[in-house]
Amino acid sequence: MTLFTLLPHWLRAFLLNFSLWTMLCLVAGATTWGEADQHGDQRSFWQMCLGWWVGYLVMMVQSYSLCMVYRRHPAWLATPRRIAAGYLAFIGSGWPIAMLGLAFRRVHKLDLDVSLANALHYWVTMNKFEWFVVFVMLTMAFGAVTAGLLWLQRQQQVAELAQARLALEVQKLTALRGQLEPHFLFNTLSAIGALVRLDDRPLALQGLARLGNLLQYALAGSERNWIELEDELRFVQDYLDLQRLRFGDRLQVRIDGVQALDKDIDCPPMLLQPLVENALRHDLECHADASDIAIAFARDGGMLQVSISNPVRANAAPSAGLGIGLRGTRARLQLAYGGAAALDTTTALGRFTATLRLPVRNVR
Repeated sequence: MTLFTLLPHWLRAFLLNFSLWTMLCLVAGATTWGEADQHGDQRSFWQMCLGWWVGYLVMMVQSYSLCMVYRRHPAWLATPRRIAAGYLAFIGSGWPIAMLGLAFRRVHKLDLDVSLANALHYWVTMNKFEWFVVFVMLTMAFGAVTAGLLWLQRQQQVAELAQARLALEVQKLTALRGQLEPHFLFNTLSAIGALVRLDDRPLALQGLARLGNLLQYALAGSERNWIELEDELRFVQDYLDLQRLRFGDRLQVRIDGVQALDKDIDCPPMLLQPLVENALRHDLECHADASDIAIAFARDGGMLQVSISNPVRANAAPSAGLGIGLRGTRARLQLAYGGAAALDTTTALGRFTATLRLPVRNVR
């Protein structure tokens, strides 16, 4: 944002209008000054520019007035027919007035009495070429004003459309969070409920304490669109510690490549937890044997790859769930990154792997 954009729109239009006309007068002054010696004209370059400026002053006022009228009534630019009608009205009223203003200037230059009668007399006898030049300049002024205002209207429409799309994306993201947070709470309380059913009071109390920490993070994340990936990883580790109270030594966790997480790499909050929960639901909750979850981070140019894998057992039936882990994660990636991020799943060598590819970015 520049100082010029901070000015009121009427002042910006005034400065731009008179600046463009002044540049035109400078060009005209340079042209006539180069031929001045041939006609015995001893005026300086700046005097000639001033003469053109005074002669075009009426047209400057007309073009500025046109701009203000259209700013006040933007609907008059809504259709080609309205624009054509505006052009005819502008030329029909502005052309004679501009010529009269030029006539006053010429009367003064000829050292005649500056009066309306003399100006009208000169106005009637003016060369037809001068009439044509003024007509062309008024047409150019009208074209410049309407083109500029139509461009501004288009930019405003684009900005409003972008704002509307952003508001829609925020609503979608809010709806996804509305799904995710109760889903997370439900499954975490189920884990603690399992400890209570085992009549293990100390572990249940530990679970409630960890749940408080997890909820604090979840609530803080609900108020932010982005969070440091290191904080998200710590949240996942706390979540796995809570689940370890439930599964005991059956749950083994391996985390590799943490050194790939530079400071200030951001991601949407609670991005990894649903994938870890998905691994638990489709593995440890389906059998009574030991198992493991492997989380790995790796850098690939400007992308960060996050892999979360778990063993696959052929005869294990997945436990019931809301089924929003992978589906919700893909939707959140689309909202947050557009097409720049991806979530892929593969099954190979007896393991199911969910792989996130995220742009390395700091949006704050």
